[in-house]
Amino acid sequence: MPVDLVAFTGDRRISASIPLADDRLSDMLNSVPRIVMRGATVLDLVAGAVPRTVDVTLAIGSIVAAVATGRRGSETRRRRTDLRLARIGLVRFVVKGSLHVPSGTVDPLASNDPAVVLAGRDMLVPLTDATITFDVGRTTVSEEHDTILINRAHATWIDLDEAASIDVDELDDLENRERTYHAAMIKDFTGAVSD
Repeated sequence: MPVDLVAFTGDRRISASIPLADDRLSDMLNSVPRIVMRGATVLDLVAGAVPRTVDVTLAIGSIVAAVATGRRGSETRRRRTDLRLARIGLVRFVVKGSLHVPSGTVDPLASNDPAVVLAGRDMLVPLTDATITFDVGRTTVSEEHDTILINRAHATWIDLDEAASIDVDELDDLENRERTYHAAMIKDFTGAVSD
């Protein structure tokens, strides 16, 4: 059964319909090294140019964030969790949403280091009722989604609870936070050349 996937790399927004080879998209993405997206719409976030349609092979490690769609998985496999409001900086993106943590978890969440807070999780961590904010060219864009998967390896900073509830416009240090730019790892199978 195909599902829609929107994947964000360091400098691209890539969307396509892909076959679902697992119970949930998050399970599938966390279990394979790469995916092929046929007829993907690719938007260059730096140039903000007109999107182009190409076939893309995307290394899972190059995914900074992805919009999770499709089934939520088996009810019997779900664990009881508490929701913690989180805002996470990822390369050129800021993702804000509810981070699901095992009930009673406190100590690691006292940190503002994403490596500590997200330790022991799959590579792609879900945030529900989430918003992703990023620049396309010189325009700031925000997209709201039910679930956004964030790649914990690309997380450069994290705010939790009260710190995450402050409006982004009120954060004096947001522009000063560490940004790391990575090249997108996409392969164009159409033979088309980039403009």
